Amino acid sequence: MNTASIRRHLPALGLLLLLALATRLAWISAIHPDPNDGRFDDTVWYRNSAALVALGRGYANPYSGTPTALWPPGYPVFLGAVFKAFGAGLAQTYIANTVLAALTVAVVYAIGIQLFERRTALLAGVALAIWPGQVFFASLTLSEVLFTLLFVTAVWLILLMPERGAWGGALLILFGAVTAAAALTRGQALMLLPLASVAWRACGVRWRRAIGWGILAAAVTGVLLAPWVVRNERELESPVLIAANVGGNLWLGNHAGSSGRMQSDQPLPLPSRIGLTQQQYEIKGDQMQLRKALGYIATHPVDEVRLAGLKVRALYESDATALDWNTAYGTSRDTIPAEDLLRAVANGFWFAALGLAGAGLIVERRRLRGPLAVLPLTLLAWTAVHIVFFGDSRFHFPVVFIIALLAARGLLALPAVVLRREPSLDRGYAPA
Repeated sequence: MNTASIRRHLPALGLLLLLALATRLAWISAIHPDPNDGRFDDTVWYRNSAALVALGRGYANPYSGTPTALWPPGYPVFLGAVFKAFGAGLAQTYIANTVLAALTVAVVYAIGIQLFERRTALLAGVALAIWPGQVFFASLTLSEVLFTLLFVTAVWLILLMPERGAWGGALLILFGAVTAAAALTRGQALMLLPLASVAWRACGVRWRRAIGWGILAAAVTGVLLAPWVVRNERELESPVLIAANVGGNLWLGNHAGSSGRMQSDQPLPLPSRIGLTQQQYEIKGDQMQLRKALGYIATHPVDEVRLAGLKVRALYESDATALDWNTAYGTSRDTIPAEDLLRAVANGFWFAALGLAGAGLIVERRRLRGPLAVLPLTLLAWTAVHIVFFGDSRFHFPVVFIIALLAARGLLALPAVVLRREPSLDRGYAPA
């Protein structure tokens, strides 16, 4: 993309950034839940562990003050840096989320330009900027917003690699680095490494080269993850790769009586605390949960098929889950005005977008053997990861950009489809 081309896209990017910032600033000016209002959920962990990072105490369990890897460190470290620079307040958290979301919209626009053309890219960007389910997350101290920026950036880098030119090595290193940062925020990002090779093959790269690129990217990611693994061996006496919650997350979706969701009527299996430090307790708990979950998977294959369907439904059945998190599922003293209306708007927007995305896939079915395949492949891989663990509507947040891009394509092609004419949008895969 040359200088003239970049200049041509600046007005659209400016519009999208302003729209994304405006919608989220309006939301957080009215809704600003405090993780320390008495609730007990992920936001409490992230908020208080980030405060410890800002104080120079490293990544520590906010309840015990001891070194931990119970959750991935990416978001607490990022938020801790924000607190260190600007103060540890609610406003700082939510403004940081707003900036991250606006940058995400800009990257999605770039992906739209790469795969489609300006109208589709702009419409997808506008949709994401005003998307209710995305806007509602701006007021939450959760890792989704940071992770999504890293995730969409990694997907964009995957798409840029086949046109790498002299920048191929730098792009590959950058992709590995972004993947490492994303994995330290949410471990699911590691799926990007095998996905990248498949995506590059879809973009026309020979298998041998695509796999070679994947190995090199994985090496970069591994090198960047190594210091965290070494730290965990030193502090926890266990070489935890990302976080010590893999076993718990696997158990939630794979045990007798599991609903395939985050909620379970059975208590999480935990070891005795006798004779264990807090660090040892966290590691042994994760190992116990992992063993029980794997044992259930191995001995209940039929039930796993049933649970897979429940997990997929839980993953995509609603786009209003941020409203629940804002009020701590009704346990917070904070309320949201017109919550039922907002819930209806969010879900109406979501299901309309899903329908249009389906239309977009149908319209573009002939291009699914090319670079466009990256979008459905990413969506399928993301879904498969959560079939292994458990489903929750919160977890589809990072792949909404795929729905936005396909829905934009479907909406723009709709008049031509209705009139039974071939859509006239540019079908080329080339830099703008």
